[in-house]
Amino acid sequence: MDFIPHDKDSIKEMLKVIGVNSINDLYRDIPNDLKINKLDLPEGLSEPDLLRKLEQLAHKNKIYSSSFLGAGCYYHYIPSLVEFVISRSEFYTSYTPYQAEASQGYLQAIFEYQSAISRLTGMDVANASMYDGSTALAEAAIISTIITRKNKILLLEGIHPEYLEVIKTYCWGYHIEYELVSEKLLFSKLNEDIAAILFQSPNFFGEIEDVPSLVKKIRKIMPKCLIIQVMTDLTCLGILKPPGELDIDIFVAEGQSLGIAPSFGGPGLGIFTAKELFLRKVPGRLIGKTKEINGEKEGFILTLQAREQHIRREKAISNICTNQSLCSLAALIYLVSLGKTGLREIATQNFQKANYVKQKLGEIEGFEVLNQKPTYNEFLVRCPNINKFRTLCKKENLLPPLKLTKYFPDMKDVALICVTEMNKKSDIEAFLNAALLSIQKTKRRD
Repeated sequence: MDFIPHDKDSIKEMLKVIGVNSINDLYRDIPNDLKINKLDLPEGLSEPDLLRKLEQLAHKNKIYSSSFLGAGCYYHYIPSLVEFVISRSEFYTSYTPYQAEASQGYLQAIFEYQSAISRLTGMDVANASMYDGSTALAEAAIISTIITRKNKILLLEGIHPEYLEVIKTYCWGYHIEYELVSEKLLFSKLNEDIAAILFQSPNFFGEIEDVPSLVKKIRKIMPKCLIIQVMTDLTCLGILKPPGELDIDIFVAEGQSLGIAPSFGGPGLGIFTAKELFLRKVPGRLIGKTKEINGEKEGFILTLQAREQHIRREKAISNICTNQSLCSLAALIYLVSLGKTGLREIATQNFQKANYVKQKLGEIEGFEVLNQKPTYNEFLVRCPNINKFRTLCKKENLLPPLKLTKYFPDMKDVALICVTEMNKKSDIEAFLNAALLSIQKTKRRD
């Protein structure tokens, strides 16, 4: 169909209603250096030429034999069954069930996903998924102010820096106060104005927080304050107690580690769960199971849709307008494929391999492990020469760990190292040899 743009008078009238003078005013919050005035696109190509061009571009990608990089996006084993199922056309061509009850197959898949996530986390209810872990946490922060009718949240140090940026953006838009606090100062900051406390465990630095003790202290001081936990790697629930057993009010996570390849940093899968008490405040969608009015045939329906597309804007809990159907299906197939025993085995390997590498690095002169708490599959190490260490890792065809000055300028020569079940013995030996060699070359240079 033809596209008929608005004429100048219509545009002028709409801008007047909105309260701005020009189209550019609508985008004033976007930095000028990010605005694109004109797309510099090449001429079109024939299909064979296009395929050749894509092959040339693909050869520029560097494929490492093993990865020691984590920080919120992880290389984990993905059963072949995952790709087989999500590649079926009835799944990968379905964006989201807008004509919901006509999409019984996908509604059932999402229902099963919700059930699996509830069992995994021990939480009462899980929604039909969200964009990613960062937006799920930001939505939880907003919802906590709606539930408690208070306007300030506390953020415990250790939350992923990129998640913090998303939360700050949401809070700016909703005029919500936030404060980042250390564990030592947390309890002195608790007062009647606090809607929720948000924390990550295992945190960005890989440390496993003492969640039972933390929750108990918060409940004693502020029993009505909501407690919100976030995770970036759910495989740890194979060995750690689930949040549902630890009196967490809202639990959110990034589900990428459940059968979704890191790719180029996406897509992600936002997992959102809560106690039944907050069921009607959960954003997005919830799929339910029901029966016919005049019969016994079962079916699946969109039970709750607390978003602005379906209810009045002023009553909407969220403006998130989709669910990550294909990614949530991947997570479901991953969990079903592994089962409880398989997930425990993966979590055990993550824990043991990471702690083995941590111990061995600590034995190398000049390397210092900085974590003071137990860790899962990530940990902090101060290196004598992090740049040389990373270069040597690349020469060994190993994706090097994160250089923490990216997020924390003061943490010079500190690496965030990640080890998963995908790191073979030979990979680990090559990694440790790179660390040892970096010391020798640094000494030789001195």
